[in-house]
Amino acid sequence: MEKRRRKRINCPNCDKHLKEDMNFCPNCGQENHIKRVSMKMLVSDFSSTYFSFDSKLFASLKYLLIKPSFLSLEYLDGKIEAYLRPIRLYIFISFAFFLLNSIISTGGSISDEINLTANGNLTTIEQVQSEFEKAKTVNNDKEDVAFSELDEQLFDGKITKILSDKKELKLFLLFLKSKLPILFFFLIPILGVLLFLFFYKKKYFYVDHLVFALHLQSFVFVLLIVSLLIDWVFKIDLTSFAILGLLIYGFIAARKFYALGKISTFIRLSFVGLTHVILSTIIFGFFFLIVLKYYNI
Repeated sequence: MEKRRRKRINCPNCDKHLKEDMNFCPNCGQENHIKRVSMKMLVSDFSSTYFSFDSKLFASLKYLLIKPSFLSLEYLDGKIEAYLRPIRLYIFISFAFFLLNSIISTGGSISDEINLTANGNLTTIEQVQSEFEKAKTVNNDKEDVAFSELDEQLFDGKITKILSDKKELKLFLLFLKSKLPILFFFLIPILGVLLFLFFYKKKYFYVDHLVFALHLQSFVFVLLIVSLLIDWVFKIDLTSFAILGLLIYGFIAARKFYALGKISTFIRLSFVGLTHVILSTIIFGFFFLIVLKYYNI
């Protein structure tokens, strides 16, 4: 039985004028029928979206772990519907990591783990301040870095109070950790630039390297999640194994993605890794100062 249609003059989706005999919009395919939103429609939309996301997530995680660079190559080949897109996958996994890390950190006794000792003696605030003053002097002499924007109260007052009070130190570390997702996200384009420079290939544009960087960083967060869970449950530190796993995975992924030989891949990847560590350290230093500036005691 043909359903009775309550038709519109214009398409509700693209606003194209519709003739009376048109059951579907010839421009966008939208059905020409005024529907009331029902509970069935809401449940159907939610379930289809949820299960679609769920299946894409598991498929993406599976291939991310067992087939290095597979997702990147598939995405660049135009196969984008079967898996989560690179940016969505990264956001989901990074969110899971920082959420888990936050739960574990706030649930544990961070103050007991904070140890400001050197050879059994508590590092004095005066020593910390002295070293900081030396660092400021060196930087001012060499690069004339403008510290005027960050007044003495910021460095002397805040640092003194934070280091002299374990509770305040705990709060500051939690505040710093809450901002780390922003830092990690902005480090990815830098990794993409390094890959573009050291793995330059005519068939790849910068955005192609960025896709590979997103998948590589997503794998890093998966490693961190696994390591964090094992350390939390079994009290086993897997940091060394995680680093080794990342090096092996990165080498295999880069070799497959860029289709290069073992030696060429190893040399290029070594330069990428070393440069990325140096730049990340410098950027983290500036990031730390910015976070400290806006931290309210």
